[in-house]
This record gives sequence, C-alpha cells and structure tokens, in this order.
Amino acid sequence: MKRIFILTVTTVALALPGFAQEDFKQGEMTFGVLQKDFDTNSSKFLEYRDIPQGPVASYLNFVGKKGDLTYRVWGYDVTQKDQRLSARIGNGTVRFDASYLGIPHNFGNGGKSILSPTTDADWRLSGALQSYHQNAIAATPGAGVTYAYLSSLVAPSLAAAPANIDLKLLRGRTTLGFTLRPKDSNLDIGVSYFHERRSGTRAANGTSFGFGNVVETPEPVRYVTQDFAVNASFKGKWGVARAAIRFNDFRNAFDKFTWDNPFRSTDGTDASAYQSPGSASKNGAVFGVMALMPDNKAVTESVGTTLKFGTKTRLTADLAFGQWKQNEDPFIPWTTNTAIRTPGGVLATTAALPAAKLDGKINTTSLSAFFTTKLTDELGLHARYRRYDHNNKTPRYELREGYVRFDAVWEDIPRITVPYGYTNDILDAYATYGKGVFGVEAGWKHNKMKRTFRESEDTTENVFRVAADVRGDWVTFRGIGEFGSRDYSGYDAVRAEEESFLPEPGVVSLPANQTVLRRPDQAKRDLTRVGGTVEVSPGSGKVTASASYFHTKFKYDQGVVPCEDVDAFPGQSRFCPGGVQAPLGLIDDKYDTFTAEVNFTPVERATVYAFYSYENGDILQDGRQSGATLNFNPADVWTSNITNKGNTFGAGADFTLVPEKWFLKLTARYQDIDGNNAVTLLPGYSTAIYGTNPLLTQCVGGSGPCTIPEFDDTTLTSAWGSLRYQFAKQWSAGAGVGYEDYQLKDAQTGNTLNYMPASFFLQADNRDYQSWVGYLSLNYKW
Repeated sequence: MKRIFILTVTTVALALPGFAQEDFKQGEMTFGVLQKDFDTNSSKFLEYRDIPQGPVASYLNFVGKKGDLTYRVWGYDVTQKDQRLSARIGNGTVRFDASYLGIPHNFGNGGKSILSPTTDADWRLSGALQSYHQNAIAATPGAGVTYAYLSSLVAPSLAAAPANIDLKLLRGRTTLGFTLRPKDSNLDIGVSYFHERRSGTRAANGTSFGFGNVVETPEPVRYVTQDFAVNASFKGKWGVARAAIRFNDFRNAFDKFTWDNPFRSTDGTDASAYQSPGSASKNGAVFGVMALMPDNKAVTESVGTTLKFGTKTRLTADLAFGQWKQNEDPFIPWTTNTAIRTPGGVLATTAALPAAKLDGKINTTSLSAFFTTKLTDELGLHARYRRYDHNNKTPRYELREGYVRFDAVWEDIPRITVPYGYTNDILDAYATYGKGVFGVEAGWKHNKMKRTFRESEDTTENVFRVAADVRGDWVTFRGIGEFGSRDYSGYDAVRAEEESFLPEPGVVSLPANQTVLRRPDQAKRDLTRVGGTVEVSPGSGKVTASASYFHTKFKYDQGVVPCEDVDAFPGQSRFCPGGVQAPLGLIDDKYDTFTAEVNFTPVERATVYAFYSYENGDILQDGRQSGATLNFNPADVWTSNITNKGNTFGAGADFTLVPEKWFLKLTARYQDIDGNNAVTLLPGYSTAIYGTNPLLTQCVGGSGPCTIPEFDDTTLTSAWGSLRYQFAKQWSAGAGVGYEDYQLKDAQTGNTLNYMPASFFLQADNRDYQSWVGYLSLNYKW
C-alpha cells in the first residue's frame, strides 16, 4: 500500500537498438516530503513497509550509452528501509548487475516482559524477585496456587515493566552478477553472489518450563546467508548445454538463548515438575537454555540440456545433486536444572551426551525433464517428469536412559532421533489440439510420495484434467476440470510415533496419539477442481471486462479404519465393534474463488475501473479428546467447521484534467474477511475429560454448535488520491493523500493481558490502526 503515496514516475527503458545508436545520457529524480499520522502503536501499519516522516527520495533513474558501453542506475524509496536499488553496466560481451532490497518485518510494538535483557541472547529477572515469588508459592497450599493467585503475584512487576519491546527485523538482500559472452562465441559464463542479513528480534515460542509456565521472549535474529554460483551454457544448432555449481552458507551469530524462570530461585525437581507452578508441583529450573538455528552449508551441482529434433520436437532435461551439512554448533547440555540426575546417578547438567554435535548430512537428487512435440499443426503431445530425493543420512542417536522434559524432570523413557526423508516422483502427460478459435487439452498427472519413518510407506495420487479454449475477436474463454484421488499403502498409525522410541525388554509401549487418525498429507482423498475464465472486449474496445470462478474440493475418505492397539487399553475395545472405527482428521477441505474486473475508457483523457473478488474457504475436521490414556469413545468426538469468507471491492480512475498539464488519480479499496469456527460436541461427552468449561458445555446436549464468530475477522479500508502538475518541460510537481483503516477481531489474540493461565506473553501490538499519509513531490527529467 505504501507505494500509492509516492508519485508514480515513468521509467526510462534501457532497451537500445544496438551499437549504432549515438551516445546519450538521460535521468530522472523525484524528491518529496511525507507526513503520516496514525492512532495506535500497532505494528500492522508498517508491517512490511517504511513510511518516514519528512524528506524522502522516492525515485531516481540514470541511463546512458558511451561507445559500446550502456549503463543504468535506478532506485525506489532510496532513503527508506524498504529501498530497492539496482545498477547495470555492460556491452555486448560483458555485463555486471548489482541490486539491493530492504525488507522490513514489524511483528509487534510496545511489548512488555517481566524479564529484561543482559545481552541480546540473555533475558533475566532479579534474584530477589525470583526468591520472593518462590517463597510466596512455597508458603501457599498447592490447591491455592491458581491462576488468580499467580496473576496477583506477578501483577506489580508486570505493571512496572516498560512497554518498550518492539519485535521487528530487517532483511537486507544484496545480489551481484557477472555475465561473459565472448564475441562470435556460443558460450555464456556467469558468476553470481547473494548475501542476505537478517537482524532484529521475533517472538520465541520455545522458551517454556512446562505446561504451567510458558515465558514468551524476544528471540535475537542475526542471520547471514551467502550464496555463490558459477554457471555456463553453450548454444548450438542442436540445442543448449548448461552446467552450474552453487555454494550456500548460513551463519547465526547466536548459538543459544538463555532466559530466567520467574517462579524459581533454586533448582528443584519431581515427577510432575513440568506442570509447575500449580497444585501438582512447585519445582523447576532457575533458568532455561534453548538452542537457536544452527550454522549449515550446502553445495549443489547441476547439468542440463535442451535438445532440438527438427522444428517440432524439444527435450529439456536437468539433473542436480546437493550435499547439505550441519555439524558446527555443539549440542547444549541435557538440562540447566542441577537438581536432576540421570537414572545412573550422574548430574544431568554435566552428563555425557550421545554426541557432541549433530553431524547432519542430507543428500538431494533432483531430475526434471520436459518433452514436447507437434504431431501435426493442430495436435501436440507433452510430458513432464520430476523426481526429488531427500536422503537424510544424519546418524540416529540413542538416548538410552531417557531425556529431560522442560528442564523439570528426567523421563526414564529411552528415545532415538529420527532423520526424516522422502522421495517425490511427478509425471504429467497431456495432449493439446487447436484449430481455428477452438482448443482442447487432456492429460493425466501422477504424484507418488515415498516417506521414511512416517505412518505410510507411500502415497499415490492420480489426477485427470481436461481444458477447453475459445479465442474470438472480442472474447476469450478457458475452462478447466481436474478429478483425482489419492491412496496409501501400508498405513500404520503408530509407526511414526514408535520410530522415536527405543524398545525396552519386558515393557509394552502404548501409543499416545489417536490410532484411528489419518494424517492430512497421507490420508485417502478425492480431488475435484473446476473453473474458468472469460475476457471480453466488445465493440470499439472502450470497455474490457474479465471474470473467473474456480472451485477446489478435497474430500477425505471416511471409510472405517483399524483401531490399532485398542486391546491395550482396558474397556476400550467395546467402542470398536469388529476392531474398526470411523477415522479422525480432515473430512473435507474446499475453496471457492470468484473475481470480476471491468475497465472503461469513455474518452481518451479518462479511464475508470472497478474490481470485485470473493473467496470462501471451508474446512471440516473431527478429533477426539483424551486424558492421560488413549480414548476410543465415539461420544467424545468433537467436530470443527472453520470457514473464512472474503469480499474485496475496489475502484479507481485516471483523469487528464488539462492535456499535458494536470493529471488526477483516485483509488479506493475495501476488504472484509469473516472467519468462523463452529465446534460441536456430541451428547454424552465426558466431563471427566472436558471438565465444566462453559464454552464446551453449551455445545452439547443437542443445543447446536458452539460458534466462535470472532475468528481472525479483519477489515481493511483504503483510499488515496494524487494530483500532478507539469509546469515545465522537465519539471512536474505532485501532491497526494491516503487513508487506511484496519480492524482485527479475533477471540484468540484479541486480549491485552501480559499474564494468562500458565503463560507470560509479550503482547506486542499488531492490531487495529487508522492512518493518514500525505506527500508533496518534485520531479525533474533531463
């Protein structure tokens, strides 16, 4: 949206007719002043843009030619964080390109925390306050350690904390490129370099001491990604051959992040410490440590060719090999809690780890090919094939004695790491026929996914499609239809879960996840996708209009599936007559879109346009709540129907008020997204599992669904206008004003509490705003 507030300028094209053109120099510059006003501290207004207050240089462009050398330097918003700068210089043999792109990310403003930073990667609480909280909780009977009690305990410190935590980062992308094309040669050589730096903070979702004590913190981000590539191609009458090698390096300035536990000043542990503080436990660690994104490297080698067979047949094939490695950052210790010991009696903070570093290795192989031929002038055959193999060769590490849970308690459960991998094969074959104004297409697409350490051995999806085209003098139409289904082989609902556990002699491991659940990326499903687009331009062409509609639906198979391991849970078999039950998971997922646009040019000096789009997403899924052990009771099934409906209206107009002097532009847009989540529980639900939550209680007993109407509901209204005056051959001045209004209503994120049951939240503001922006600009061309 920001660019609507800056005067649009005409870009001088660099397309030159060749070396015969005389030397020249041209340029254009636009300077101005921006003023903004908005009514809240919300980061949403500047989420992905920068609108400074004061002078700006919104556009510059220099282009020229001297001898056989051409050059161009141009930039947008060159004084702002979201600036775009580019340069190019070269001749018919050598060319050099450079560019820079700034991308701001403003996640939230004015957050507050009970912790404060000692360094970017270390957030702490005073020892005195930790001791006060621990002693107060220790003196309170377990049943009294409730949310209301804890909220009042931390309220004074939270009230005194400054609301000055802004979650934001800036991505700076630099790209350099060098191309060599020797004269009278068919050889091209290219060298490229990419550098991206991300600097700032984002909300950390892994800083937790258990279910009863989540502490949201600002995670520091200092990423540097570098990519260096060399490529070459050779062109002949037979086609093109190419090869390349690419080196990628990722570095994180921070290996780990440390944060304090607001409720503990001394380490403690017990079997339920991961639920602390509460009636179950008051123990836990004094502080926690989280490993951050590790350094890693990748190398990719590729070769390819495009071969010509006569004038009607082409074959393109590319093969690439990749080697990914991650073995530079050491593992963090088992825990920070000095009260925890391993089953062998060793202090867990210093106990030996199964390895010092990951030694992560992944090899990738990518093969893609495209074949096309024309059997006749009307009939063509085409085929695409792609294989991508993600072979994870990272060693599996055994945690024989178990692991530490949330820095709170040692869990004597042997585990083993799981290096997931997959192979994906896609074959797409289709035929086209066109004669006159009509054209048709028919094809088949085969998609096979083979996974390691997952529930299914592989999944296979076959999709058939048809399409038709009509191209007339004033109308163009294209309609499509796709119909397919996906199936799996060897589905084992507990396989993926069991892959991360080591077998123990004499111990029968029980599944923790629903064994009748079918994962959405592997479940059987049917696909239907139909739609079409039409464009019309009748008569004189003063009016053009277009419209499109598409419907996509995935319907997931609801046939009965085995109740795996149901006999391991006493009394549960009665819910699975015949050993089968209806599956849990997605039932259907559908999406409808409609768009329409019309442009009208009544006279040469005026153009008006309008557009409308409608989107409707509808997801239906079910699940079943369980307590400490797996529950197969169909009466405890819940159903969630999530819908999102969007309506967007817009209109605009461009007027030449006085030829070659005064120009006016107007635009307005309104978007409304209405989300809804209707949750239904069956009569006879278990209060032992659900409790007496009034939100759930009203959903049962035949009273209908429990609706959450404020489910990510948003509205965005914007309008702007600009006026430009050409007061001299080389000079023009402009002025404009823009307005935006953003409203968010969401039951989950709409609160403003920094402490809620069991969680400290930063509550950085990214909600409603209302803003005005105005500008004055001066443009000069030479």
